[in-house]
Amino acid sequence: MEPPLTNLDLVNQVDSWPYFGRDPEAYKRHMQNYHYFLIEGYDEPFGYIHNNFVAQMDWPEYWKIDSERRFLHLTNGGIKTSNAFELRTRLMRETLQKGHEAQKILSLKRWANELFPIYSSKGEHVVDIDGCGVDMFGIINYSVHMIAWVMTVEGMKIWVPRRAPYMSFPGKLDNTVGGGLTSGERPIDGIVRECEEELSLDPEYVRANIRSCGTNSFQLTVTDLMEVGCQHQVQYLFEIELREDIIPQIGDGEVMDVTLMTIDQVQQAMKEGQFKLTCNLTYMAFLIRHGYINAENEPNLIEICSRLNRYHRLFIA
Repeated sequence: MEPPLTNLDLVNQVDSWPYFGRDPEAYKRHMQNYHYFLIEGYDEPFGYIHNNFVAQMDWPEYWKIDSERRFLHLTNGGIKTSNAFELRTRLMRETLQKGHEAQKILSLKRWANELFPIYSSKGEHVVDIDGCGVDMFGIINYSVHMIAWVMTVEGMKIWVPRRAPYMSFPGKLDNTVGGGLTSGERPIDGIVRECEEELSLDPEYVRANIRSCGTNSFQLTVTDLMEVGCQHQVQYLFEIELREDIIPQIGDGEVMDVTLMTIDQVQQAMKEGQFKLTCNLTYMAFLIRHGYINAENEPNLIEICSRLNRYHRLFIA
């Protein structure tokens, strides 16, 4: 029987990308496995794409690859345009459609049909990308996540869904509600939409009672489908106290059931690895906010809190 996972174990599983400041040489060795995703007209990389993906893709001619420096460059293909954003988005869509049709890369096999933004380090919205390509390109991805809880005579309980069989991490426990933040969508609008789609929660009730709780951010060495890769994640966090008479109902089929669990049951499930990887950190932030994880019962609290808020700065090492 595996020993129970500690809170720091759970953080290490998710925030698994090495830190340059702790060991620059080890970081540089790690980066030998990745190409830098660059865009014509910008100096800083927008993502880290694993060498396996670079080799598996049949790149159109408007992509330039420098194998020695490990640069993967999206160019304008010599096309003159007054709207570079639309051109880049079209070229990115064509590239991903080609990869999707080839069916060589697991992440690209399912077309998301949702666009997600890619920003420069100065906040410029540079290009949109279909969701299937987010993990492959290792860009900074933004999502919204909410924990819904009920105060009962037995204390606080949380509504915890179980993921549907066709989803990544099938059968694993999940955040009450969560999903990607699509291009042009505000976090509050994204979470209200997800609440209605996933658990049929009334949008007016959600808007009136939801509470914004900041962000989590971390960097993984795997994709959502557990391929070796890179994920830069930023989670906008929310929570809501539901009345006892409000029972979430399964909506779009992304979950197969939803159960009301005590805090002890949630923490035990985390220790046993029952949750989707990144959800552990969403719940951890919630448990810290509400005092269930604190300096008296968690010796690694300072490191955990710092690792829940990793600063994403993409650079060429």
